[in-house]
Amino acid sequence: MLKLYNTLTKNIEDIPKKDHLNLYTCGPTVYNYAHIGNMRSYVMADLLYRTLKYDGYKPHWVMNITDIDDKTIKGAIEKYGPNAGVEELKKFTDVYYQAFLKDLEEMNVLKDEINFYRVTDVIPKIQDFILKLIEKGYAYKADDGSTYFSIEKYQKDFGDYGALVGEKFLEGKKIGARVKVDEYEKDNLSDFALWKSWDDKDAQIFWDHPVLGKGRPGWHIECSVINYIAFKGEPTDIHTGGIDLIFPHHTNEIAQSQPLYRPFTNYWHHCNHLMVDGGKMAKRLGNIYTINDLKEKGFSGQDLRYFFMTSGFGIAQNFTFEGLLAARTAREKFLDMQAGGNMDDFIKAVDDNLNFPKALASIWSADKLNKDILEITGLKKESTMQVPDEVNEIIKLREEARNNKDFTKSDELRKQIEALGYEVMDTPEGQKVKKKINI
Repeated sequence: MLKLYNTLTKNIEDIPKKDHLNLYTCGPTVYNYAHIGNMRSYVMADLLYRTLKYDGYKPHWVMNITDIDDKTIKGAIEKYGPNAGVEELKKFTDVYYQAFLKDLEEMNVLKDEINFYRVTDVIPKIQDFILKLIEKGYAYKADDGSTYFSIEKYQKDFGDYGALVGEKFLEGKKIGARVKVDEYEKDNLSDFALWKSWDDKDAQIFWDHPVLGKGRPGWHIECSVINYIAFKGEPTDIHTGGIDLIFPHHTNEIAQSQPLYRPFTNYWHHCNHLMVDGGKMAKRLGNIYTINDLKEKGFSGQDLRYFFMTSGFGIAQNFTFEGLLAARTAREKFLDMQAGGNMDDFIKAVDDNLNFPKALASIWSADKLNKDILEITGLKKESTMQVPDEVNEIIKLREEARNNKDFTKSDELRKQIEALGYEVMDTPEGQKVKKKINI
């Protein structure tokens, strides 16, 4: 049986088996390309999904695509101008959504088994959900035209606001005024917007409603509604996401959902931060990397996937290019093992809160690699790399030189290959070429 750390209870708990399991992962906001910190959370969710399937659970995996919020509106207006509307917003966000799908494919995340929901496709459902909260007295329309969630009302009736953060979260804090922006300070307990009224900063991006008025959904409400419609009003069994989402996003998901059905989620499982060279990722430091940035240096998504598995997901992991290079080397050796063998130690470690570092260590003490291990880890030999014609021509010349035992010329040709950004290895099966690592 799988055991997972539950952020809500702060304990490692058994995940009971049942007819089906509702798995939800907080997806990307598609206003820019996903960075490697984002991808760590999605790889964790993918490994969880693969483990659930192997263990005999029947997971139904859902992920939201946030294509409407402050950032996406700003990006669409910058690209299409002050008259940008919903169609322009969708064109703008679709570029990054498609790039995200390519990143998932590069990382061998099982994207075809994920049920994606774009927020702009479920606006009527969001509106209906907000109306129900108004009817029950947990939401109200303010004088600025926006509709807000009442934390005070929720706390009076339920008394558990902030429980996901910790039992002492509310100590010394007071519920303040309303806050309309999607993202705000971590210690802000203001009522948050469920439906944001339109203003001229939004260009022509809005939806109209006879009660809520002209506007668009706030950031937090989308996930509650998508969970609700995807799982047909049943509780979410496991909800995953990055640790940065615990407050306010996941905290507010719980609050706005439980007046309509309870519990909202049974198990919360979060992925900790990815550091870069010992510090946080920041634009000013120039250390925010995407999958394409790594590929330009000669790495692959598979290298990054293996790197992620060398650390527990519940602790912060430090990314360095030296560490990624070590992961690349280990991954290549890993995949050279022959199929077969026993995987008891491997699955025992994985079932213990996704302990992939221990699981991988158990493999290195074996002579053979079980094919089920490949399925769970999602590691695979990469497809044949596209090598430029110029490099292929030199490879042929070098093969001729080696056949003629002209090793001086062979070495010269090797240097030419390296100058073009590739490296060649002589193996019993012949010459193998791969992109040269540039770090």
